[in-house]
Parts: sequence; structure tokens; C-alpha cells
Amino acid sequence: MHKFVPMVALIVSLLSFPSKSENYHYDIKKVEYKNLVANLYLPKTENKLPVVIAFGGSEGGIATGDSNGEMIAPHGVAVLGLAFFKEKGISQTLDQIPMEYFIDAIEYLESQPLIDSSRIGVVAGSRGSEAAFLLATMDSRIKSVVVTTPSKVAWYGLTVPKSAWTFKGQDIPALSLELDSNAKLIERFNVALENQENVNKALFKFENINGPLLMISAENDQIWPSYQMSKDIEVYLKDKKFKYPVTHNSYKTGHGFSKETAPEIKDSIINHFLTTL
Repeated sequence: MHKFVPMVALIVSLLSFPSKSENYHYDIKKVEYKNLVANLYLPKTENKLPVVIAFGGSEGGIATGDSNGEMIAPHGVAVLGLAFFKEKGISQTLDQIPMEYFIDAIEYLESQPLIDSSRIGVVAGSRGSEAAFLLATMDSRIKSVVVTTPSKVAWYGLTVPKSAWTFKGQDIPALSLELDSNAKLIERFNVALENQENVNKALFKFENINGPLLMISAENDQIWPSYQMSKDIEVYLKDKKFKYPVTHNSYKTGHGFSKETAPEIKDSIINHFLTTL
């Protein structure tokens, strides 16, 4: 069975908790560039701004990107809150999403006079981590990465038995779920990840990331094995003698984390970008 089961988004639950030392007022600008669906959050300052491209996971829409803007912009970092499906004018499902869409987001930021385009980061969670890793490994203009409950490989789309991601019209190698819908979702992912030949084809080229990486995983993830995949990425990058810092923070929670862990996670994301961009 190829059909991909949707996941519940996680980062939205993190963003409703206040963070410390919010100092900057900011403007919100609706983006009008190609077919991007995005809002640009611009802190009010005379200095050129670092910027983070932010998007969600299988929930789709722009809400998670906007929530990241509200979370990060008060700290003096601009945010491009981006939707990549389930909004008017773009794909309605997480299927066959062209990576050129995310590259267009970088090109838009380079055109903005208030943005320091030498300091661009990306943050995403769950299914969005796939696009974040692909973007960071394909485009060296991304200088800092944060992923929550990430995957180490690309997966099939939500409704079509093909890769969720394309580049230059070609499918990016991806895994499909194994077993059938009667099995637990975590089991379907684990069985798929046992096929090392397929994993090697779909594994991201993490060594191409051009900056520091923060991974935040759930040790009791009931959706997919984000903790083990994050550990595997750590080992991979150590073996490749990756030259940038790699931080992996894990929590004894499920895929969506918890109210207790949310403030610490939120602060760690903000601090990562403040110190790396």
C-alpha cells in the first residue's frame, strides 16, 4: 500500500507559549513574488536583518509560518512565513512539491533591501523537515537549520504513490510506507527504514549543509522514529567530519512534545538563530 497517512502538526503547539526578552516591534508584508504564498515579518531596525524561512508540516497552510514569524521576529530576526501547500494558487495536497518553490523564496529574500541575504536560515518540523533538509543541502545560501521531529529521508506524498518532492521535474528519491493501514504508523515507518538499500537512495546529503544544525526530537515519538533518525544524522555527520556545530536536543515526549517542554524548545529555536545568523 503506497498511500501516505497524514501526520498531526507539532510546531503550532509550541508557538502559543511566550518567550523571553521580546524587544522588537515588526511589520508584516504580504509577499507578491511568483506564486509564493508567504508573509514577511520585518523587525523595525536600522540594520539589515538576518532572516529565517519558516514553514510547517503535514497540516499545510500558512498558519505555522505565521506563528514562527510571531515567535522569532520580536527578537530582531526577520521571518518569511511560507505555505507550500493547501493555500490558493499552490498545491492543495502534500504531493509532488517542487523544490524550486523554496528556492524562489530565497531569491525573493535576496531582492529585499532590508534583508541581509548572506544570513538566511530555515526552520520546519515533521514532514516539513524533509523540505528544510532538501533546501539546505541543495542551496548553500541557507546558513542555519532547525528541524523538529525530523526525518533523515524523503517520503512519498500524502495522497499520490510518488515522492512528495520534485526537482527539475523529476521525483526526488523517497520511501513509501510498508505494511498496511491496520498496522501502527510508527511500525510502518520502522519497517520501511529497515530496507537499507532504499534508505541510502532517499537519504539526504547532510554534509552539504552550509551552516550549524539544531535537531529537536521526541524520544517517544508515536508517528515516526524522530529520535533514532536524529541520532543517525549525528553519526552520519560525524563520519563525514562535518565542519559546523550539530546540536540534538531530545525530549521524553510524543511527536507533538508537551506544554512543559514547549517554552524550552521555543527558546532553543530562537537562540539558535540569534547565535548562528
